[in-house]
Amino acid sequence: MIRNAYRILDVGAARLGVASPIAGFHADLDRVYPYHEPTPDDRFADIRVSVLPGSRLRLRGQQASFWSEGARVFEPYPLHSALPLFEWGSNYLLSQRLNAYLLLHAGVVARNDRALILPAAPGSGKTTLSCALALAGWRFLSDEFGIIDMDSGELLPMVRPAPLKNRSIEIIGRRPGAVLGPLYPRTRKGDVAHFVPDRASFLDRHRRAQPRLVVFPAFRAGAPLHCTPLDKAAAAMRLGLNSFNYRALGPAGFAAVVALTRTVKAYELSYGDLDEAIACIDALFRETS
Repeated sequence: MIRNAYRILDVGAARLGVASPIAGFHADLDRVYPYHEPTPDDRFADIRVSVLPGSRLRLRGQQASFWSEGARVFEPYPLHSALPLFEWGSNYLLSQRLNAYLLLHAGVVARNDRALILPAAPGSGKTTLSCALALAGWRFLSDEFGIIDMDSGELLPMVRPAPLKNRSIEIIGRRPGAVLGPLYPRTRKGDVAHFVPDRASFLDRHRRAQPRLVVFPAFRAGAPLHCTPLDKAAAAMRLGLNSFNYRALGPAGFAAVVALTRTVKAYELSYGDLDEAIACIDALFRETS
């Protein structure tokens, strides 16, 4: 254990303040946030959380708890899984609090400051596809948040480690250039390891991008590639459904979604082979450019 260790992580669109006395947790943070430099403790943080150990007397192994503003947000995790608990917990808090923006549930990557948005429900393969695109030369903005400035229409990066689960760990891990953090077996979401975004993406975490293409991905094992264009109305409806705060924003959220769909082309992409999906997206993106 280390005493009262507190740090601030600047991930682009937000700052995360985290305190924990758990030495192993800080070692894991260093592995998946390798390019972060120390930030003064008095800097503003959008969320402030604590990851605290439970009683050592617990018969079935010690646990870690995730706290924010005096409340335990989730049920405890095993102590060795403190990092996944922090990542999931802080993502949840960010999805509830960053209501100055339209928050899409989406992966985001970019080329030459022109962005591809990958909105999808959990289990659709958006994180795996976002990581594969990053390894294919795209700038990584996020695997979880499409953060839209409702005044300018620009996308803000949220450069954080991307949680890969089960088979995706091997699929991404064997690709050239992939860097993964520790493996956490048998979590509540299965086996988990975090993809570490490259240094260039991290250094550009405050560099915005213009939306150009929206692709709604759906991975289906063994399925042939199928790409279908969507009209503006269908795209707007699905963007609203794949948003954390569309309803909470009311008319402002509706206006932001409509404005976004007017500036992008949108497609539905079903695929069973990751490389075929990347080749298809590259072709679509060249057409929009």
